[in-house]
Amino acid sequence: MLNRESTGLIRHFFRAYPRRSALIIGLLILSGFSEGIGIVTLLPLLEVAVEESGSDAGDSQIMTVATDVLGRVGLEPTLGVLLGLVVAGMLLKGVFHWFAFRQVGYTVANVATDLRLMLIRALLQAGWGYFLSQRAGHLSNAIGNEAHRASNAYSNACSLMAGIIHVLVYFTIAVLVSPSVALVAVVAGGLIILLFNGMVAMTREAGQQQTILIKSLSARLIDALQALKPIKAMAQEAQLQPILEAETRELNEAQRRQVVASSTMAAFKEPLVVGILALGLFLVLTLTGVPFSGLLVMAFLFHRLVGKINSLQSTYSSIAVSESAFWSLRRSMELAEAERENIGEGLPAPSLERGISLRDVRFGYGDTDVLRGVTLDLPAGSFAAIVGPSGAGKTTLVDLVIGLYRPREGEIYIDDVPLGEIDMIEWRRGIGYVPQEMLLFHDSIYQNVTLGDLAIDHARAEEALRKAGAWEFVGRLPAGIDTVIGERGAKLSGGQRQRIAIARALVRQPKLLILDEVTTALDPATEAEICETLGELRGEVTVIAISHQPAITRVADRVYRIDEGLLLPVEPETVYAGAVRS
Repeated sequence: MLNRESTGLIRHFFRAYPRRSALIIGLLILSGFSEGIGIVTLLPLLEVAVEESGSDAGDSQIMTVATDVLGRVGLEPTLGVLLGLVVAGMLLKGVFHWFAFRQVGYTVANVATDLRLMLIRALLQAGWGYFLSQRAGHLSNAIGNEAHRASNAYSNACSLMAGIIHVLVYFTIAVLVSPSVALVAVVAGGLIILLFNGMVAMTREAGQQQTILIKSLSARLIDALQALKPIKAMAQEAQLQPILEAETRELNEAQRRQVVASSTMAAFKEPLVVGILALGLFLVLTLTGVPFSGLLVMAFLFHRLVGKINSLQSTYSSIAVSESAFWSLRRSMELAEAERENIGEGLPAPSLERGISLRDVRFGYGDTDVLRGVTLDLPAGSFAAIVGPSGAGKTTLVDLVIGLYRPREGEIYIDDVPLGEIDMIEWRRGIGYVPQEMLLFHDSIYQNVTLGDLAIDHARAEEALRKAGAWEFVGRLPAGIDTVIGERGAKLSGGQRQRIAIARALVRQPKLLILDEVTTALDPATEAEICETLGELRGEVTVIAISHQPAITRVADRVYRIDEGLLLPVEPETVYAGAVRS
């Protein structure tokens, strides 16, 4: 009944949580054993009831064993004693079952948490190149929806284990009462499972489609929300809406197929079991002389055993729905782990006291070279501007300096030490980075500047804001540094957002400040103000500024131009004059 994916999923969970799984299985065994005590007591109880009513039922083998066992502890198999044993058995069964599934509940929460943490750690340790091929919506869906569905698979796996234990208990009792009843019940249960096996396959397929569609819908929706302003500005909602609606309807159809399969099994299994039971009772009553009490117990055991066997299929179908989410999450994890970045842990920490050097650096994407033999010397404390046309490789150059990529040829040196021979985490902790596409959070200015670092107090954040030229407007806000600035900083102007981003880069007192097109979207007056602010940092920190705009070259003490993969020094006045003439 179990396929390879389901077996692998169950094996993974039980290996990942061996102690807790062993405890749960132990409690389930005790639960099944306790239920068995209650069921075994039913036969002598019915025989006693029949005898007290004046009928001759005859003593069964179980009645003989029960009388002997009770006699050893000084009890008689009276109606009251047997009723007490039935109640005690079922009560113990309930207690052990409650303890077992309380542990299951705790473990399900841990499973979801652990899967999310494993994926988060794998993502944070992956190299930058990994993220260029991934959609944010896929990763967000994996952490949220897929982890939740995968954790439900653990709960269903425990329910499956409980069902198997209960089937074994009922089968053992049925064999003791009547081997023929046990055999017929197993055959009947197996036939019903085969009859509804197609429904399980439909459920698995529906679960797989749900995983694919939810992942696609999540990714598309996040992409759309990030670009919602231009979409609305150009009235393109009508183009986006049909795509989202089509995937939503496909998801609905997959969920409906799952519901149809589950409902079909739930609706028709019970009538089949009752029909087989009725046929069996008719044959036994007409062809045998089984005592009435024995007949009732056999009918009860048959119904319960067949029901337990078929409940395994229903539980398994729930696993089949969840397993695709687990394996999808595992694939995301494995892809991220395969792209794990070599951070040089344990290597010397850089100091950047003398400068940064690039020697014959060559780099490209695929078969196309972006940089061809770049050589550059930047003394510590210098302010370098790198200009050039779009796509020339300016951002790629700073990505290499940061260590997000490694050169195909050549080497990058920090104080004459190759970048590959230093602790990359310590190197990046000394970098302040202002990207071209800045991201501000729907939070306070203080949280946006510190990024939640509790080691940075308000005074240090204020100092960074002053250096970035932002304190003048921050001080006038209603809550000052604690003012919430809206989604992506929507309550601030473009220049104000840019200054907050610069303050974020400066608050950790970096040794290297990288500015990637920080003035591109600003008006000339705001651009001039920010460039003046940046110029005041000259000598305090090494600055590499990338720009299409000539204004940044006015405050730089050296300017380089990238064109066709080559890096050449130019005079600032030449860049500015050329830009004006063009």
